[in-house]
Amino acid sequence: MIKVDGKDYDVIVTDVSLDTEFIYKYAERNEDYDLLYELGAVFFNQSITFGTGKSGTDFSRLWDLLSSRSKIDSGTGHNVEIWTPIGKLTFLMYPNSVTVKMIREKGNDTWWTGMNVKFIAVKPARK
Repeated sequence: MIKVDGKDYDVIVTDVSLDTEFIYKYAERNEDYDLLYELGAVFFNQSITFGTGKSGTDFSRLWDLLSSRSKIDSGTGHNVEIWTPIGKLTFLMYPNSVTVKMIREKGNDTWWTGMNVKFIAVKPARK
């Protein structure tokens, strides 16, 4: 189950990856090759993989939502909430990419097997 923009979607979260991104104001080496830098901010980007839930309907709706312009901002931003083994993750993110895998197995009318969404953080998690 995932909640996006306040609406629940009956999909199975099969994988969550957290990517900590460090943005530096500057980073350069001096004559002794020591690194001199100033950290600007830390962002938590995420990659989430979904499978279908009880039906493919919510899976299709979620794909449609995440591959369209957002109602939250003028881009593709979304408020996302999921439960993971480390607790509830709530964040404002925008999809950087959405990949959907479709296969059809014999005797199965469900085509959707997996959707991977890479979310890029809108605001820093730490400064």
